[in-house]
Amino acid sequence: MAELENKKNASEPQELKRGIRSWQVAFIGLGGVIGSCYFLGVGVLIHDMGPAVILAFGVVGLIVYGLMIAYAELLVNLPRKGSFVAYTNEFLGGTISVGVGWTFWFNWVAYVPSEAIAVSIVLDVLIPGNEVAYAIGALAALTLINLTAVDIFAKIESGLAVTKVIVIIVFILTAFGIWVGLWGNESFLGTAVNFGSGSIYGDIFPNGFGLVLTNMVIVLVTFQGTEIVGLAAAESQDPDKSVPKACKSVTYRIVGLYLVPILLIILIFPFDLATIDDSVFAQVVNYYGLPPMLGGIMSGVVLIAAFSCANTGFYGTVRCMYGLSIEGLAPKFLSKLNKNANPKNSVFFTLAFMWIVLMLGLFASESSIYENLLSLSGFTGTIAWIGIIASQIIFRRRLRARGYNPDECLKAKVKKSQAWLPTFAMVAQAICLFMMALGEGQLIIFIIACLALVIPMTVYKVAKKMGKVAEINALSSSEKSFDELFPPLNK
Repeated sequence: MAELENKKNASEPQELKRGIRSWQVAFIGLGGVIGSCYFLGVGVLIHDMGPAVILAFGVVGLIVYGLMIAYAELLVNLPRKGSFVAYTNEFLGGTISVGVGWTFWFNWVAYVPSEAIAVSIVLDVLIPGNEVAYAIGALAALTLINLTAVDIFAKIESGLAVTKVIVIIVFILTAFGIWVGLWGNESFLGTAVNFGSGSIYGDIFPNGFGLVLTNMVIVLVTFQGTEIVGLAAAESQDPDKSVPKACKSVTYRIVGLYLVPILLIILIFPFDLATIDDSVFAQVVNYYGLPPMLGGIMSGVVLIAAFSCANTGFYGTVRCMYGLSIEGLAPKFLSKLNKNANPKNSVFFTLAFMWIVLMLGLFASESSIYENLLSLSGFTGTIAWIGIIASQIIFRRRLRARGYNPDECLKAKVKKSQAWLPTFAMVAQAICLFMMALGEGQLIIFIIACLALVIPMTVYKVAKKMGKVAEINALSSSEKSFDELFPPLNK
């Protein structure tokens, strides 16, 4: 790692382009969440958990809400170009920050190739051909999009996100019609499909409570991407207003788009029939003999979801690396911007590692590599979420230590009645990580995820001791430090 020079070259653009509109910020957040794991992975979760999957998604919904209100408070009161790595650096210290930041980068480096593999699998079903070529083509397309100006990325990604939302709404209407007996079924189903074992516990936890706990990180994976809203903040046109609104509205929409469809699936579809072989939405439609075209749409949306989520993930990964670089936690060449105000070096650097992971995946068992990459992404991505919340908690502690009342001095603050949510979210995620490590075949994933955290921290510590890294003030002219914004009142 190298010291980032404070003096910037005036001939180069030094700030990310603000080319993302307010409404696009919200849809970018949705795009990062609704990926192939939602349409494919949810089928496995329903099969393993049964009706308890509703409780699992409800708990994770609370975790996401706690994360987003904490993140919004930081983004508005301490705006930073370096996104969340700037906060972990300021409140958790450089060593922890470099670990959390590189872990987040590793999270998406693992996840994006899994989505490219999902694209190739779905394409091969729809149009039989060469899966390797499909996967390479998907990652190549992502590369071209992210090398263009950010406003082009925003238009493409928000359009893909809108398409996914429309398909989900169509499914909700279709599934509701099946449940009440309008089509595909002759009468009101009520709770007859998956309930009736004679005991409440047996109905809710048909495969036991332990299996729900060990699968919670996979549920977290399906929600990962919400933090992309924060990464987009530095490039939105009106961040003070759009970011808090987007953080909260994305949470509400995600809960609605997840909980309502999954509840309807539990009400109309035998949970033990759900698989990962196709979109669970398509499985439901085909089970009730509805027009094949509708089932085809539900299958085809997996292709859009995989590409869209990978596209958003690629964007978020590159911006995270850019943030690490401007904070002095990664080599300074990674923060160089091209004429489109795009961090091209971070793009190429990240892309190289994604290609390596993709090549390994293509020459391994596709089903196992897909599932293993999701698990790995779940571990590493959750660590980044914990880092964001920990930063917000320490931010508030420092305010109180300096004589401020966070409930009075902050804009877009966490409400007093909701102050427990960020802490709950952090503790709940830590428990989820521990429980998944105990799951069958997950120990090696846990070890790799820990190495992704520890190795960058170790390298940073060694480099700092050798004098290769200096304390750096990476604030731009429009940014103020915590000390400047909140000087001590009790002196």
